Amino acid sequence: MRLADPLWLTLLVLVPLPWLLARSRPRVAWPSLDGFGPVGRRRARLKAALPAVLRGLAVACVVVALARPQTVGGRTRVAGQGVAIVVALDQSSSMNTPDFPSEPGGPALSRLDAALRTLARFVSGRPDDLIGLVVFANYPDLACPPTLDHAFLLDSVRAVRPARPGDDGTNLGDAAVWALDALRDVPTLKKVLVLITDGRNSPAVPHPTDPVAAAEIARGMGVTVHTIAVGKAGETERLVDPVTKLAVTTPVEGPDLDLLARVARTGGGRAFVAADADALARVFAEIDALEKSAVRGEVRTRYRERYAPWAAAALGLLLVDRLLAAGPLRRLP
Repeated sequence: MRLADPLWLTLLVLVPLPWLLARSRPRVAWPSLDGFGPVGRRRARLKAALPAVLRGLAVACVVVALARPQTVGGRTRVAGQGVAIVVALDQSSSMNTPDFPSEPGGPALSRLDAALRTLARFVSGRPDDLIGLVVFANYPDLACPPTLDHAFLLDSVRAVRPARPGDDGTNLGDAAVWALDALRDVPTLKKVLVLITDGRNSPAVPHPTDPVAAAEIARGMGVTVHTIAVGKAGETERLVDPVTKLAVTTPVEGPDLDLLARVARTGGGRAFVAADADALARVFAEIDALEKSAVRGEVRTRYRERYAPWAAAALGLLLVDRLLAAGPLRRLP
C-alpha cells in the first residue's frame, strides 16, 4: 500500500473541526432527567459527542481518499537496448524419440521434452531480454513473438507438441526465415537466432528456402545464428504408428552436422551438438554466456487505486450522522 499524493494528509488537522464547531454552538438548557447518576451522565456525554465524532471520522476518510491510496497491480518489463533471441525449435516426429535421460538411472525424456525444459530454464535466466519461439516441422509457426512477457512465453513453450503426421518433415530454411521476420522490427542492438533440430533438411513444400541462404539473410540483417544438433546419428528409433498403434523400428540418420555447421558459420555464430540432456543444458549455458545483454531493461509498476472505499466510508458516516440527527439525536434550533 502506498499514497500517491501524501501531502493531502496535512488536512487531517481539520478532523477536530466538527467537535470545535459543536462546542462553540450556543445552547439552551433543557430540563431532563438523563443526567442524574454517573451512568446517565456518561450516556448523555457520549450522545452529545457522537455527531462530532462521526463528522470527524468522515473528514479523515475524505482526506485519506484525496491522498489516493494504491496497491501494486503488477509489474511490466520495458525493453532495453539488449538482446532479442528467437528460438526455432524442431517439433517433427523424430523429436519424440525418448533417448534423453533426465538423470542417471531415471526415465528417459524425449528430445523435444528435454529441449523444452532446457529452454524454459534458459528463459527464466534472462528476464531482461526479448525472447520468442518458432516451432516447425514441414511448416513453421510463430508460437510467441519476441517478448518480455516471459510468463506468456513459458505458456507457449509448455503448449508445444510433436507435429501431426500430415505435417511431419524438417524445413530448416523456412523456419529460419520466420524467425528472422519476427526479429526484423525488434528495437535492440543485438539479435540472435537459435536453430534446434535433430534431423536433416527435408521440406515437402514447394519452393522451400535454402538454410544457408537464410543464414546469409540473417547476416545481412545483423542477426547471429547458432545451431544446435540434438540426438544421436546412426541408430534406430522406435515409433508407434498412429493408425495401427503398432511399434515400428526405423533407422535414424541423425542431424546433418555439416549443413548446420555451414549455417552457423554463415550466420556468424557457432554450431553445437547435444547428444543428451546434460550436453543440451551445457550448450544453452554457453549460448547464455555468449549473448549477454549490454543494457538492462526497465521495470514499470502498475498501481490500483484504492480511494473508493474511503470515499464510500465518508459518505456512509455522513449518512448515519444525518439519520441520527433526524431521529434519536434530533435537536431543536
